[in-house]
Parts: sequence; C-alpha cells; structure tokens
Amino acid sequence: MAGDRKIEGAGWIGFLAGFAALFAVLQGSAAALQSLRGEWGFAVAALTLIAALALQRFVFGSTWRTAFADLGLGRPLSRGVIVALVLSTALLCVFPLYLLLRGGVVSITPNAAWLALGLFAQAGVAEEMVFRGYLYSHIRRGRTFWPAALLSVAPFSAAHLYLFWTMDWPIALTALALSVALTFPFAHLYELGGRTIWAPALAHAVVQGAIKLLVVEDALFLIVWMVASAVLLWCAFAVSSSAYSRS
Repeated sequence: MAGDRKIEGAGWIGFLAGFAALFAVLQGSAAALQSLRGEWGFAVAALTLIAALALQRFVFGSTWRTAFADLGLGRPLSRGVIVALVLSTALLCVFPLYLLLRGGVVSITPNAAWLALGLFAQAGVAEEMVFRGYLYSHIRRGRTFWPAALLSVAPFSAAHLYLFWTMDWPIALTALALSVALTFPFAHLYELGGRTIWAPALAHAVVQGAIKLLVVEDALFLIVWMVASAVLLWCAFAVSSSAYSRS
C-alpha cells in the first residue's frame, strides 16, 4: 500500500497538506460548534474520523477496512492502556494534594459526567487521530522512534500557533511548550499500545479535560497542573517499548 511507504521528497507536500486539512476539520468543527468542554465532542470526533478515513483511502491508498488500523483505531495492547490509566490516575491526585497543601475548594462543572465523555471523544480520540494516528504514524514509517517523534514536532507546533490569537502570549507560549513536551510521551504511549491511539487518547483527555471539569479558583493551580502533566507523562518512558528499533 502507498500508506506503508516512507515519506520523502515531494511526498511531504501532499502529506502536510492532508495534515493541515485534517487539523482544520478538527479545530474548525470544535470552534463552529463552540465545543470548549466537549459539549459537541462526539460530533467533532465523527467529522474528524470521516476526514481522516477519506485521506487514508484516497491519498494514501488504504482500503476502507485497513484505514481504521492505519489511523491507530485497532485493538490496543493492554500494556499501553494500563500505563495510561496509572499515569492518569496519578495526575488526578494532584487535585486533592494541592488543596490539602494550599487550601481552597474545587467546583465541578455541571453535567461533568457527560462532558467527560465528550472530552474523551474530542480531546482524546479526535486529537490523537490527527496527531498520532495521522501525523506521527506516517512519519514513523521507515524511521525509528526518536527521529520520527522529532520530525513530527515541527508540523505539530505549527498547528498550535493559533493559540497566540486566542490567548495572552505568555499563556499561549506556556501551552505550546507543554503541548510540545507531551508529544513525546504521547507517541510513546501510542507505541506501547501497539501503535494505536487509545492509550494516548486517555491520557490526553485527562490532561486537557480535568481542569475544565474540576475548577480550582487559584491561578497557581494551572501552572502546577501543566508541570505535573509534563513530569508524570514522561514517566511513561520507564516502561520500554520493543518497537523502538523497528520502522
């Protein structure tokens, strides 16, 4: 299949154009539907899935059946999911620890349970389908882990420059730095899960979603959360992947 070939030369143009189009569907649908907290997460995920499947089928030559696997939507290996669950649980412990040490209260966003599902669909599945299932997985073909992960940083960072139009620049810069820092452990979780998106989708949804559903009225907490997210997710590398040396 064309999708199995290493991206080289002029192939980068079509690949990056596809990535830009796919990211536009993800970000544009979320903005149009005003799905900030996953209110329309399932719709965003469905639109992103349709666009991603179309790219795999008509640009990279996958069959409709293999397109799902090519996008990392197959059955995951349990090890990746377990690592993601452990790290996500540890990250959620930041809330009670912070409140215990600093004081304060946490308020729960109305309809939090439903929104959590929407956030998993949007911030987890849809975003990981774009960034790991499409961007990283295509770059990974013909390359080992670290070269592929490093090459994926440039288009990933470029896609997040919109943050500087929607946030104050210090916050946008911090958010961009965190996103870049997390792309490596998310890629590692993708590998641990058998090159599927489910493990990083779980962790990604917790990193993005928990602070939207559990609100701590303390500006310092956002910084603590971002630092804790980076530190804990990098602990995923304590579990090695035998796939690193394979393209």
